[in-house]
Amino acid sequence: MERKLIFMDGEFTKLTTKGVNFLSLALITEEGKELYLEIEQDKNDIDPWVQENVIPLLNGNAVTKEEAKEEIIEFVKENYGEDKPVLVADVNQFDWNGICELFGVWDIPFFYIPIDFSSILFTKGIDIDVDRIELAKNLGISIEGFKQHNALTDTKILKATWDKLK
Repeated sequence: MERKLIFMDGEFTKLTTKGVNFLSLALITEEGKELYLEIEQDKNDIDPWVQENVIPLLNGNAVTKEEAKEEIIEFVKENYGEDKPVLVADVNQFDWNGICELFGVWDIPFFYIPIDFSSILFTKGIDIDVDRIELAKNLGISIEGFKQHNALTDTKILKATWDKLK
């Protein structure tokens, strides 16, 4: 069975072992259809680094967690029917934890085994700590208008890099 892919990146309030809460997340299908969401969070529970580097890149149109879940489910169904696409994320242990936090472990609209893009880079002999914008530029991907630490542009870089490396 060939599994369809969906690319994803999320920005968090802070990295923690006690649940990962999305400030924003983006999904892009293999065909290039996009979903970008910002999710309401307690502004007092945001890491100072995130305050400085992520918050300025948000558009301020946040939805509730329930609205985000409904929009994600609708987006997945519109593009994949009843199939559950395989989630591809750059550092998927954080993104997958955020998905589990948002949906609950058994109600996730994605296949239960995500793909970690950093592992793909490792198998291709590429330093997993490489700056993703520099990597994209070195692969000939146009990076004009890309803002690192914005979920949508980070997902666009992820997908474009995936497409170049496959």
